[in-house]
Amino acid sequence: MQGFQCLRNVLKKILGNRKKGKDKVSLTLYGLNITVEREININIPHEITVVVPRVECRKKYKNNEEEIEIIMNSITVVHSPRHEPSKPSSPPLIPKK
Repeated sequence: MQGFQCLRNVLKKILGNRKKGKDKVSLTLYGLNITVEREININIPHEITVVVPRVECRKKYKNNEEEIEIIMNSITVVHSPRHEPSKPSSPPLIPKK
């Protein structure tokens, strides 16, 4: 039993030092369900970006009937590593005349 406890403690130390990143996004729009869930064990920070540029719901009434039209364009969900901000670039050198 002593060996098991020792092994367990060693594994806790090794596995406990890992950095875990957890992300979850759930998006529901007019019956469309998108879910992205990630769990990663790397030291690079990640980020999730959700872009919904246009969602439109149109209701039309014709002969006492309701017609519904739903328009969704380019819904994007991205999970990517976060990069350090780039350094400001120096102005271009213009040769003297």
